[in-house]
Amino acid sequence: MRNIALALSVLALTSASAAADCTSEVNDAFAKLRKSAAFRMETKIANSAGTLSMSNDYVLPNRMHQSVTMETGAPGKMEMILVDGKAWSNQANAGWAEVPADFANKIAKQMQETVVDAPKDESKYECLGDVTLDGKTYTGYRTVRDQQKTDGSNGTEKAIQTVYVDKDLGIPARNIVTLEKAPDKRIFDGTFSLQEGLKIEPPKL
Repeated sequence: MRNIALALSVLALTSASAAADCTSEVNDAFAKLRKSAAFRMETKIANSAGTLSMSNDYVLPNRMHQSVTMETGAPGKMEMILVDGKAWSNQANAGWAEVPADFANKIAKQMQETVVDAPKDESKYECLGDVTLDGKTYTGYRTVRDQQKTDGSNGTEKAIQTVYVDKDLGIPARNIVTLEKAPDKRIFDGTFSLQEGLKIEPPKL
């Protein structure tokens, strides 16, 4: 499950867990998240331009509220609401305005392809077994993928993605990406949480 980027972090593998292919378990966890009434994905993305923080609330199949802030260089928070194929934006608290239909269609299509539908990613995930992150134990899964270089240059570099699944709920809780050459530096850190009772409505203009 993705929205603009992917996620992960490095953990030690035992010889037994490294050999097992647990891709179906990762797919099942994201499928269970998509079947929930509503959920939130909060992410931090680091690249050569700085660090971007993004919060996405989803009420599937067609409602989203996104908030984006940059630590440096941006005038303020940028928001977007998508409801039933229509979209509105609020740039740096300037007030809500409906966006053109063609742009709203692109946002709706992106949400359909990256959130609502099952991902088309063909990555294979290894089983990590029980892993601890921030004092809590999860079921962990890892894959290695090609990542666009984060320094702004052309080409790709190897990145490690680790998915942490909540052992009680059976849904992804964290999705962390690090570069293979710099395993302690997170270039993407995503947190998922269920949002019972969440409602997303068109803004008041």
